[in-house]
Amino acid sequence: MTDAVILMTVPPEKRKEILQTIKAILGAIRLERGCKSCNCYVDVESENVFYFLEEWGTAEDLNAHLESVHFHVLIGAMKLLKEEPTIIFKTIASTAGAEAIRQARS
Repeated sequence: MTDAVILMTVPPEKRKEILQTIKAILGAIRLERGCKSCNCYVDVESENVFYFLEEWGTAEDLNAHLESVHFHVLIGAMKLLKEEPTIIFKTIASTAGAEAIRQARS
């Protein structure tokens, strides 16, 4: 599994425009082959900081997405930022849920 994380600090005057763009592409990205999830979150302490998170089944699925029209739209929105976004790709070998907490606390 591969995760993509994009941290954006959005200029206040571009906030509405960037949110509208993100809302317009979320559903389409979720329908792309291999997309496990795609969401955008706003930092509760700073309303102009957005976390755009994607989860992909394989690195190949992510690579196809990075060449997609939807990702090009996102790149266009990021050009409105005054600061370079932080972009991180994570390859995940395994995951655990609540059982890991129970096991650690026992």
